[in-house]
Amino acid sequence: MTGRVLGGRVVLPEQVIPDGVVEIAGDTLGFVGDRRDWQGEQPAPVGTIVPGYVDVHCHGGGGHSVTTGSPEDVRRTAAHHLARGTTTMLASLVSAATDDITQAVAAIRQVVEEGGTVAGSHLEGPYLGRDHCGAHDPSQLAEPDVATVRSWLRTGGGSVRMLTIAPELPGAGDVAAVLAEAGVVVAAGHTDADVDTVAETLAGPAGLVTHLFNGMAPLHHREPGPVAAALTALARGTTRVELIADGVHLADATAAMVFALAPPDGVVLVSDAMAAAGMPDGDYRLGPLTVRVQDAIAWTTGEKRSIAGSTAHLADVVRRCVVHAGIDPVAVVRAASTTPATLLGLSDRGRLGTGLRADVLTLDGDWRVTAVLRGGEPVA
Repeated sequence: MTGRVLGGRVVLPEQVIPDGVVEIAGDTLGFVGDRRDWQGEQPAPVGTIVPGYVDVHCHGGGGHSVTTGSPEDVRRTAAHHLARGTTTMLASLVSAATDDITQAVAAIRQVVEEGGTVAGSHLEGPYLGRDHCGAHDPSQLAEPDVATVRSWLRTGGGSVRMLTIAPELPGAGDVAAVLAEAGVVVAAGHTDADVDTVAETLAGPAGLVTHLFNGMAPLHHREPGPVAAALTALARGTTRVELIADGVHLADATAAMVFALAPPDGVVLVSDAMAAAGMPDGDYRLGPLTVRVQDAIAWTTGEKRSIAGSTAHLADVVRRCVVHAGIDPVAVVRAASTTPATLLGLSDRGRLGTGLRADVLTLDGDWRVTAVLRGGEPVA
C-alpha cells in the first residue's frame, strides 16, 4: 500500500463510485466518497476498493483446522484467511463428541478474547439430519439437548455466535429458543424436513439457512421441501441464506438465480473452507473424518462420497460471483461484507463509511485481492 488515502472504484452497499476516495484515519475510515468532493492530498490509485470480507462459515485453511481444540490452530487458520481478504470470521466446528466440541469452543473463546480476526464460533452440528449430514461423521450426530447447549454457551462465554440445526429433530424447537434468548444465530440446515416444517422454523427463531441447496433434500415440484421454504422466506425478507458460490457446491446460474430473488440483505456468501484451502491436493482432516482433495475438490473417503467443505477463500467466492456468474458487484460485496456483519451484530464493519473500522481490501481488474488492511494496518 502506497498511502493512507486511496483512490479508485469504491464499492458501497448501495452503489459504486467510479472515481472515489477512501481515507484511512488511524484504525478507522475518514472520508469516503467521490473524488470531486475530496480536498486533501492526492490519493494513491489502487483499483477497486471494497470492505474486508466477513465469513461466518469457515472450518480451516492453510493446512490448519479450527476443530482440533488448539488455539494455535485457530490463530493460524484465521491468519491464512486474513491474508486473503477475510478480516472477520467465525470458526466453524463439525459434529463431534460433546467433550471435543467443548474443548474446541474453549479454544476459540481464547482466540476471540485476544482480539483479532475471529469473532466467535459456529457449531455446525451435532444436531443434523442423518440423511443429509454430508461430511459430518454419522456416529457423532445427536438429538438436540438443552442442557448440553447451555453448557457450550457457558464455556463460550458469549463467543458462541451461531448454531446449525435440523428443524425436524426432536427437541430442536427447545434448543432454538434457548439459543435465540442468548442472542445466538439459529441456522436451519442439514435437513430432510418438509416444506411446512422448515417454513415454520424460518418464521420463528431461525434467521438463516445454512448453505442453501447443500445438505438438504433437493427441490422437486411435487415435494418442494426445505429449498422451497427457504426461497419463499428469502423473497419475503423473513430469512437470510448462505451460499457457497464457489462453482463446485453451486452452479453459477443457481447463485445468480438466488441473488435475483433475494432482497438486498438476503444473501450471505460463505467459503465453508476446510484445512485444504490454499493447499495442494492430498488427504486432510475435517473433525474426526479424513477428507481427500482431488483437483481442488474435497471429498469424504467413505463408501458414500460427499463434498466435504470447500478449498476456496471468501475472496474466491466473491470473484466467482462477479466474474463468472455476472452478478452485480454491489450485491456481491454486500453479501460478503455488509450482510454477514449485520447478521452478527457487528455495526463497526462490513462496509466503507466514515467512522467505521478501517477493514479495507484493494482488488485488481480481475477481482483478485491485491492488498488487505485490518483496522488500518496492512496485512503482510
